[in-house]
Amino acid sequence: MKFGDMDIVMTGFAGLRGSVILAHEKYDLLLKRYPALFLEGAKEQKNLLRQIPENGAEDIAGRYLLSEGGVFAGLWNLGKAAGVGLKIYLKKIPLKQETVEICNFFDVNPYQMQSEGSCLLLAKNGYRLKNRLQAEGIFSEIIGFTTEDNDRVVINGEEMRYLEKHYEDALSGL
Repeated sequence: MKFGDMDIVMTGFAGLRGSVILAHEKYDLLLKRYPALFLEGAKEQKNLLRQIPENGAEDIAGRYLLSEGGVFAGLWNLGKAAGVGLKIYLKKIPLKQETVEICNFFDVNPYQMQSEGSCLLLAKNGYRLKNRLQAEGIFSEIIGFTTEDNDRVVINGEEMRYLEKHYEDALSGL
């Protein structure tokens, strides 16, 4: 099967697993900047960690489960496994505000942080897949598409950057 010209649908949220871990393990340190209510909310987001569809193979041409190294590592690996290039829109990658705040506190990249419980899906019709997933209670977003070349590009407004081959998980340095 050819995987060029497919939508890339992400389920779940970038770096959420990592931010839940940090909210639990570094609670006292984070409490110096954030209110307890905010941190308790961040810890409770573990309820959102399982955002992987179990059926719907007719809409899904490829699947990559995210883990260490986060979304950027997953995108690189997905592109390599499918033998395609990628055009990804950074602002489309779903992030929770709590993850952004916690990552800012520790100066780590949320796109390179553990995202277990989320996945990347390839679909000919990403909008149909997104609607079906959301009807099942699974948050999803179309974050880009595949290309016939091997370039794996992340676009942020006018800026473009290429994904790298290896991404160390942001939690490994904490």
